[in-house]
Amino acid sequence: MFSRANRLALVMSIALPAIAIAQGFEYATGTSQYRITQKTSGTREMMGQKQEISATANQVLTAAIERPAKDTLSMTVTLDSIAAVTPMGPAMGLERFFGLKVKSKMSPAGRVYSLDGPSDETLPGASQVTDGIASFLPHIKKPLANGTTWADTTTTQVKQMGMDVDRKVIATYNVAGDTTVGAEKAWKLTRASSTMMSGSGVTPNGAVTMDGSSKSSGMFFISQKGVLLGGESAEDVNIKLMLAANGMEIGVVQNLTTKVEKVK
Repeated sequence: MFSRANRLALVMSIALPAIAIAQGFEYATGTSQYRITQKTSGTREMMGQKQEISATANQVLTAAIERPAKDTLSMTVTLDSIAAVTPMGPAMGLERFFGLKVKSKMSPAGRVYSLDGPSDETLPGASQVTDGIASFLPHIKKPLANGTTWADTTTTQVKQMGMDVDRKVIATYNVAGDTTVGAEKAWKLTRASSTMMSGSGVTPNGAVTMDGSSKSSGMFFISQKGVLLGGESAEDVNIKLMLAANGMEIGVVQNLTTKVEKVK
């Protein structure tokens, strides 16, 4: 699952059916609720002046996966609650996102076919939340077995702060072994990824162009009954913004840590 710059939501319900390994991986149907905690620290530099930035965000999400056809899964993710704290105090107005729903259709192995969620036109700031919620299920290309590895590349265009941003993510997965979490037998999966981002658009500060990159690493645990039991990740992000009106450059360096806990 895991995150990138300004992402509010990360890995969710990865599932493994109780079948022989040789039959491959498929996401299981069912409903699970998760608590996601993300901490951000870093600096913002403009005109030679650096400003420390920090924030903590907490979300509760419910993910429901159904199988309307043999070769198709439908997933609905509902944002039950969200809160954030910055150096200025609690973030205001986040209650407008309560109940936000993102629906997607995908292959049984997690390849997304379509995505349906609120846009910034109907709910300001929603596209950023929608993108984060929708992108937590990786495409599992191989059966889960100790030592199995695979790579996955995704290229998407997302809307962020008024900019159209092209993003390419290259991720490498490894099944690091089997373990027990609580009373559940589970697979331990590690993931390392690199992301390239570029975009432009009109923000409240005028026309802006953006270039950035990030690297992340993390792990998550999938029960052999088909439920995500938890996970965590860390991501280092570098972004440069250029304001067209005066040529001013803003540099942002961030470190994000994310923890996912199963609530029920």
